[in-house]
Amino acid sequence: MQNTLEENSGILLIKSKFFLVRLVSYFSFLLIPILLPKSLELDQITLIAMMALYILFMVSQWFLLGKEIDHRLKIYFRVNSSIDRVVYRLFMGMTFFIVYFNLLAFLPSKWIYNSFWITWVVLGLFYSWPTRGKIIKESVTTNFGEFRYLDRFEKTLVGLVLLLFIFSIPDLPSLTNQDALKLFFDPLEKFSNQFWNFLTVNYYPFKKYPRLFKLAWSMHFYVVGLGFFLLTLYALLRFFVSRRLSLLGVFALLSSWSFSKILASNYGDAITTTYSLIWVWSLLWVVKSSTYRAGLFLGLINYWGAVINQTYSLLIFVQLGLLYGFLLKDKTIWFRKQLIKYSLWGLGLTLIVLITHLDSFENLQNLNIHFIGNISQILDRKAFFSLSIFGLGILIWKSIYPEKPLSKNFKFDMERVRDLGLSLLILLLFSTVFDSYLVKSFALMWPITVLSLVPIELLFQTISRLRSSRNMIYLIYILICLLDSHFEGRVKIFIRLFDS
Repeated sequence: MQNTLEENSGILLIKSKFFLVRLVSYFSFLLIPILLPKSLELDQITLIAMMALYILFMVSQWFLLGKEIDHRLKIYFRVNSSIDRVVYRLFMGMTFFIVYFNLLAFLPSKWIYNSFWITWVVLGLFYSWPTRGKIIKESVTTNFGEFRYLDRFEKTLVGLVLLLFIFSIPDLPSLTNQDALKLFFDPLEKFSNQFWNFLTVNYYPFKKYPRLFKLAWSMHFYVVGLGFFLLTLYALLRFFVSRRLSLLGVFALLSSWSFSKILASNYGDAITTTYSLIWVWSLLWVVKSSTYRAGLFLGLINYWGAVINQTYSLLIFVQLGLLYGFLLKDKTIWFRKQLIKYSLWGLGLTLIVLITHLDSFENLQNLNIHFIGNISQILDRKAFFSLSIFGLGILIWKSIYPEKPLSKNFKFDMERVRDLGLSLLILLLFSTVFDSYLVKSFALMWPITVLSLVPIELLFQTISRLRSSRNMIYLIYILICLLDSHFEGRVKIFIRLFDS
């Protein structure tokens, strides 16, 4: 009996210590929306840094909510890499917060403000107390097991990606009026009211301060929109190539001058044109997960698509049909029906957005001849992307001549390549009929990145026993991407933020 009491006392002490540390760190971040309105005299870079910290805090709450949903609904799934789990939980948590914040948006202004703080206080207390012993042993790095054993080249590349992401922040809009900001980010008015309600409530403490509110929205588009895009790109690349080549692919896309030029011409593309990658990755992930409860996530991803562009809502029927009739044909009919059953929640939300925004179909910009020109422009701006032409040729050769010596020696998952190609073909046809946002700007850059890594993967497999040679080639490609990044141009834009 005494031993049992001693063990309980020890556990209680550990839990209490964990609770205090977590609580202090949690509410320290919540001081940001309180302190920022009182610090308007600070320079813009400091305000940007503090706003970025606040956004990262919000993102962490989305992740924790996604994790809690997994636990409560007993969703267990297989992943291709640890980043799959991170991306999945981020989007899962974010979509639930979109629904919740849209419900709060119906309340009077005073109650929105009160509900905002009540929500975070309750969640802070809930997340801080370890309801399960496993939580105590977990840390931030636990969820990034993919990066636990990086070698020197890979660690250097991760550092370069983070550095380049910081220095690639575009010029901020000079507008401060809320309606004007909406038109700046969304000139064709593709975003639904639910998206703007979500942003308004998420940054409600800054609503009375136009400068901070503009900064919050701008940083959200950049940090969340493109941060999630790069994470999802890495997760998708891991379906096809190794960890180090996946990191190289992310770095190549980020270091392309097109990355900055696209943001300069249309800031809103950070969210509207990145959805194609999320849609394709979710398709591959659902097949990999081997659980019908992934249907919940599938429905919510399509709901997110409907929120940012109502024409995307039609893709849910395409995706479910593709999974039911083709990609999951090796599963039982019961399994496929259960998958659709779990997606009904997201399907219902998607239909609500579609029905309430039918007028959005009156302003469609389908695919035109500029599509080819945009591809050529992306290739011209980044020498690394010229490898995509060879990558496409290698994949076509391996598909047509699988028995040839070159094809046999090149180990590549052609089944997933087939699924990827089919998904891209569907998006291309969809854009021809409806809206070209799925095949423009960032939506063109990520398929080119995937293809560019195919020749390097073939080269690495050919010299697999020569580790020093592979490291040297890897370093050369890093330097090529870095020298072709127009880093000085990004620094000039970054310095202008000090003068704003």
